[in-house]
Amino acid sequence: MQHTNEQIIQQANTEFLKALRYLDYGKVKQGEACLKQATHLANLLNDHITFIRAAICYGELLWHAEKYDTSDHWLQLALDRLTAVQQDINDLLDVDVDVHRARSLLNHQRHPL
Repeated sequence: MQHTNEQIIQQANTEFLKALRYLDYGKVKQGEACLKQATHLANLLNDHITFIRAAICYGELLWHAEKYDTSDHWLQLALDRLTAVQQDINDLLDVDVDVHRARSLLNHQRHPL
């Protein structure tokens, strides 16, 4: 069972990295699908770091698509998860930049074009 959990955690991280690659190449639909899969898998096994990073990335993607309510939901999920597990996470350096970006987007004033 331990081996299976490690495989799922690795798969969640792989999906997150694939999403970043897809988004770098402008393949938004594929990137979005990978982010959804990454958050789902990470959530199943409480892989907090991957969940937080993928949820922030997904929230940012939605924010740029002007889907603000859904974006706010994902960004808030990420920040809530961070708050809930902050004492248990020793290596926050990887997510600090992402968390700052999530807070910035949540606080950013929206200007319609």
